[in-house]
Amino acid sequence: MKESRLDKILKLTNESGFIKVADAAKSLNVTQMTIRRDLEQLEQRGEVVRIHGGARRLTKDYFTEHSHQQKERLNVDEKKYVAMKAAELIEDDDTVFIGPGTTTEFMYEFLDVESATIITNSISILNSFQENKKLDVILIGGRLREQTKSFVGYFTSNWIKDINVKKSFIGTNGIFENNITTADEEEGALQKTIINNSQQNYIVSDSSKFGTEAFQVICSVDEVDGIITDKLISRDTENYYKTKCKIIY
Repeated sequence: MKESRLDKILKLTNESGFIKVADAAKSLNVTQMTIRRDLEQLEQRGEVVRIHGGARRLTKDYFTEHSHQQKERLNVDEKKYVAMKAAELIEDDDTVFIGPGTTTEFMYEFLDVESATIITNSISILNSFQENKKLDVILIGGRLREQTKSFVGYFTSNWIKDINVKKSFIGTNGIFENNITTADEEEGALQKTIINNSQQNYIVSDSSKFGTEAFQVICSVDEVDGIITDKLISRDTENYYKTKCKIIY
């Protein structure tokens, strides 16, 4: 019975990309503790990778997310350029969501408006923007994800779903084929919600992210108004994506 259960868990994980402990326990009519032990055994076999609240399928070319400190040192000039182009899109009295990311953190340096409301679930964004007296800054709390210095989870999700903004600026770990992707499923779910609740949506990404596929799909490229990137984007890549959305650089 145990081997049969393990096979079912593995099948469910491979079909959807990840599985939650609570969902698996309900589907297989066993306790959550049993599922956690099963996932631990499957991970030891090298068949899944456990994550918070469940597990994801194992792929040979799976994106490995750097720490926040490591990301801060990568492609700094390109990130600042992208942040400048993103900040230029914010106008007086806009209500804006700025998602977590080491590129979006630079937007503060280039923002030139008399008034705006900035909403974020990122501590780093809050720290950057809070000293500007012209801005109303709103932090959405929850459970802290140290990897990106952002809040995720149940409370964050409940607050975000009631927010409507004029513009959103979303970071990404990779743009692959027609998908905007991120490394964490909870962050991806929050970003999906914001995209649905925003009039205009922009992906903020330096050119190194093109061709990289992370774990969770946020949305398809044709669901956003534009991808803001740097001038190092290749001509072939630009030509491919500008048929789907606006490329801004």
